[in-house]
Amino acid sequence: MATDLTDDRETALKIGYAATDWTQPIDYDVYEAAMREWDVKLIVRDGEPIGAAYFRDGEVHASILPAWRRKWATRGILAQLFAADNAFTRVAPGHEHMYAILARLGFAQCDDGTVARIH
Repeated sequence: MATDLTDDRETALKIGYAATDWTQPIDYDVYEAAMREWDVKLIVRDGEPIGAAYFRDGEVHASILPAWRRKWATRGILAQLFAADNAFTRVAPGHEHMYAILARLGFAQCDDGTVARIH
């Protein structure tokens, strides 16, 4: 199964909105406005949209549709997501399994709560 990032911002925003576990529900328009400064890419597996990736100034996040969680994170797609030397992220509650995956890619937890590449 091939998982890739594609440049389809409109679909990525829709899938990302649907895939996000909102602690406080927000309207789509508010979400879209908040993402204006982010580079948003669609995550596709074998032609099927499964999530969205968000990039800004080294910060990386992904929202994955529930049916694909715990099945989407291949080495190849994670390498694409975290290709930048200054890449960092935060692991959302309930997704703690990502710490081990990120550690295998050379990331470590930082004092500020982020997970960043070890240099």
